[in-house]
Amino acid sequence: MSENYNDANVIAPVKTGSLRVKVYETLREAIFSGRLQPGESIREAHMARALQVSQPTVREALIQLEHAGLVVRNPHQDTTVTRLDDSDIRERCWLRVLLESEAAAHAVPHIAEEETRILHEKLAKIHTSLAADDYHAFVAADLDFHRYVWRLSGLTTLYKILDIITVPMLAFFSIHHSRTLKNLASVVRSHDPLVEALKSGDPERAREAFREHIESSYSSKPASSEP
Repeated sequence: MSENYNDANVIAPVKTGSLRVKVYETLREAIFSGRLQPGESIREAHMARALQVSQPTVREALIQLEHAGLVVRNPHQDTTVTRLDDSDIRERCWLRVLLESEAAAHAVPHIAEEETRILHEKLAKIHTSLAADDYHAFVAADLDFHRYVWRLSGLTTLYKILDIITVPMLAFFSIHHSRTLKNLASVVRSHDPLVEALKSGDPERAREAFREHIESSYSSKPASSEP
């Protein structure tokens, strides 16, 4: 892909709101949509001109994206969009199964009426995205749901680690499926059993439900070598 960021189909200028936040959100969406491809170079000066912001503002956004695991920044070199190979994906899947199942078990004691209401709201957004066959909306709703569970665990460091592990994988799968998937609902595992397990009051049931959900979800994911 060329570095013609001024093409409106790639990157549009940022004009309102907190510039750093807007630049971060713009670049994050471009990565998830595939307009910025895995391995693609992001030159700060070129991106700053395209977004009509300062180069330091772009640099701050890229640092935030690096913390999210979406780009790799090398000193004195260009920043590149994170590229995951098969080994990376297998390792991240394995770690997510181990860590998120524990986060779910720790979240169970914190599930009360308000938390249940919020879980069902987030579940409804997942259902809406599936009904619309909107993969990008589903990725956002799915991540929002799982992040909420991570927060409910009360384990701040675990939340941060899960975010770093999970977000780059979701970006990779989003790029692939947005091009190839014809029926989103046919391949997405239901999240309803996860909510029921969290509400059950049984940490072991929640641990097992999340383990099975994540393992089953990734078992049908594409290899990184696919287009």
